[in-house]
Amino acid sequence: MTQGNVIGPDTRVTRSDEPVAVEVDRTVVMMSVEQGKYFGLEGPGSRIWALLERPSTPHELRDALLKEFAVDPDQCLLDVCDFLEQLRLAGLVHPS
Repeated sequence: MTQGNVIGPDTRVTRSDEPVAVEVDRTVVMMSVEQGKYFGLEGPGSRIWALLERPSTPHELRDALLKEFAVDPDQCLLDVCDFLEQLRLAGLVHPS
């Protein structure tokens, strides 16, 4: 976890209710009406978004990703925490 992150390995994360999300050609496209912004997620990012259909911790997300991608477990956990923190700062997820 990068220093200063609110989301750590054991933080349960929930999608925010506000963004409208659809999948288009393996890319998740989201619109935040509240913020007036569009967001796009590809590759592992779109997979993490799909896994967040139910609240999950970075540890749980990492374990699911390890079944689908050939990545280092420790680096994957760090990357998942950092990615979720970016989503949190964008208002797309929140700790629950």
